[in-house]
Amino acid sequence: MFIHQVITIDGPAASGKSVAGQVLAEKLGYLFVSSGHFYRALAWAADRYKIDLSKSEVIARWLEQLSFQHKIIDSELHLFIDGQDVTSHLNDEVVNKLVSPLAAIPVVRNFLFTRFRSLADQYDLVMEGRDIGSVVFPEAKYKFYLDASPEVRARRRANQGIIDSVTQRDQQDSTRTTAPLVIPEGATVIDTSNLTIFQTHQAIEQMMEKIKILS
Repeated sequence: MFIHQVITIDGPAASGKSVAGQVLAEKLGYLFVSSGHFYRALAWAADRYKIDLSKSEVIARWLEQLSFQHKIIDSELHLFIDGQDVTSHLNDEVVNKLVSPLAAIPVVRNFLFTRFRSLADQYDLVMEGRDIGSVVFPEAKYKFYLDASPEVRARRRANQGIIDSVTQRDQQDSTRTTAPLVIPEGATVIDTSNLTIFQTHQAIEQMMEKIKILS
């Protein structure tokens, strides 16, 4: 059992969970963690080192030798691969292409699972992702699931300047064998299709107020 408070926010790509999580974490004084950034950091490294993602044994050996660290810089989590801060590369085009296939590999998920759990031994967290409330922290008391229509999410993605297909990501994330995207048991579901960022945060805050965490 982790010793700090954990709030989980799950949902598909561009559902608004990252922005909502950042705002909530700032208000509570918690550390905001995007689990996707960890997968993206590994995707960047896999491309750099030309790792064959079709061979689990190759990936396992690579991960055993990899130096993967985090540092808090100006209240934000930065990720370092073999000493290099890769935070600025997390939305590179090659990363967008590799991240979903890489995230479906069990040895990769196991590698990051222990790191996610260990963060809760060090910090109070607001963590967003696709299996945080269902797999990583199923015992978390406060869980949310954000969703929006595919059309809205595709438009948001394009406005962010990120080139990928939300429909393809949805298919990959919801049908993978290991830790598929699902609504975690006990999670509060919020549809953000017609909500602004502010309204999304308000909806979460209202739910938090009901359970007295902000009082």
